[in-house]
Amino acid sequence: MKGWVKAMTLRACWIDAVIVLLALVLRSMFLELKPPHFDEGVNGWFVDQMTRNGFYHYDPENFHGPLHFYVEFVTLTLFGRHVWVLRLPIVVVSTLCVALVLAYRRYLPARACRVAAVAMAISPGCVFYGRYAIHESWLLFFLLLAVWGLIGLWHEGGRGQLWATGLGLTGMVLTKETYFIHWVALLLAAPTLLLCESVSPSAPSPIRQRHWSYADLDKLILVATLLIFFFYTGGLLDWSSLGLVETFARWMHAGTGGESGHEKSWHYFLELIARYEWPALLGMGASLGLVTKGGNRLARYLAIYGLGALTAYSLVPYKTPWCVIVLLWPFHFLFGLAAHRLLDWLDDWVVGTVTTIVCAYSLLASCLLNFRDFTDEGEPYVYVQTLPGIRNLLDPLDQLTERDPRNFHLIGYVLTYDHHPLIWLLGDYTRVEFFKPDEEPSGWDGAFLLVDESLVEKAESNLTQSYFKQPMRLRGSANNSEVLYLNESVFGSFFPGRKPEFATPQL
Repeated sequence: MKGWVKAMTLRACWIDAVIVLLALVLRSMFLELKPPHFDEGVNGWFVDQMTRNGFYHYDPENFHGPLHFYVEFVTLTLFGRHVWVLRLPIVVVSTLCVALVLAYRRYLPARACRVAAVAMAISPGCVFYGRYAIHESWLLFFLLLAVWGLIGLWHEGGRGQLWATGLGLTGMVLTKETYFIHWVALLLAAPTLLLCESVSPSAPSPIRQRHWSYADLDKLILVATLLIFFFYTGGLLDWSSLGLVETFARWMHAGTGGESGHEKSWHYFLELIARYEWPALLGMGASLGLVTKGGNRLARYLAIYGLGALTAYSLVPYKTPWCVIVLLWPFHFLFGLAAHRLLDWLDDWVVGTVTTIVCAYSLLASCLLNFRDFTDEGEPYVYVQTLPGIRNLLDPLDQLTERDPRNFHLIGYVLTYDHHPLIWLLGDYTRVEFFKPDEEPSGWDGAFLLVDESLVEKAESNLTQSYFKQPMRLRGSANNSEVLYLNESVFGSFFPGRKPEFATPQL
């Protein structure tokens, strides 16, 4: 009997390991395939400022907490300024989110948690934005940790669950201002659950006696306060950046002002889920069945919270697609719980086949999106994405610097409306200058020149050397395009037999 239990435990561990490994492979494979997004360039630039200043200056208008930048600072300092290094922390955190979903089997059926973990591991959105150096995966991780702790306080009342809750909530504050929406949704879900229980009672799930003291709570509050003050004041070096309250006023203005350019219809996230996230969509549908008597009380709470958070995000006009990943996870659990419950009524093969088909679609959609269509502007998840044309400049520059590091001192000029992500990608080049289109460099000739299309005539009237010329678009959903000029004397070896498209007239 003991041997059978040990074999089953070992088998379960292997299944969990394979799920986490699948998540890691999907998030790390060909990590530099997709050009850095505008926001990734901004985040990298903030880390460069930290390197120069010695700390991160928090700006309430940035709407994002400082934790991500400090982690990026450590990673980039240790491993160098590469795109894969910039994305590495998010790959790790996004994978840990899947592992954390498996940890919920302490309170939910193990099979349901594994199905939920698979759904998150292969989710097109969770994978796509788990390969981006942006904050959203951090918010998802700390949200999962906080709720795991809350459920633990409900079911066990342990000291460890208290610390998980507190550190999860603290991590959310250190990550992104939208933590407030989730806090409110989690809080309001409790009285809503009590109301549902009075009408249609679920299966008994008593609150356990607490096994922590108020001294433990005091220590937690002290640690959380110190962490928030430390990170929001630049390691206590910049007290002027402690703007936790101010950020909400500015966020409310940006979120509801209708002037950001990111305004979407109320059903935007529902459309994304319907197109990409079939397991979550089915989990959302399964939440309707939780009104029946005798169901799982925890599942009912997750459904109420999940629908509440989705409603709140839908009501805010300002919407970006990466926010969807913090809305999916309750419905992943509900999808897993639905599959688990259906096994009581239907044949194992039927439930297994349907679940496999749904997950197979999600995996296929994820692979196509992340490894083929990652810059296709027809994909809603591909949002203001940097386009592959940026490699027309970066690839030859990389080859030149590999041949001779002195090429890091080549002269270059960028005159565009948007400088990101180039300002970070070209940060190692000591003589590259950036200008707005209404500004003018002291000289125009250099190794390369990237100008907004409206400046072509002006640029060519000032150039005195021969250049290979080609149009390019830096970013999707942008109204303007750019033109790239590569100096023949520097880049001629990359274009054998090609004549420069721009050459000054011979006198």
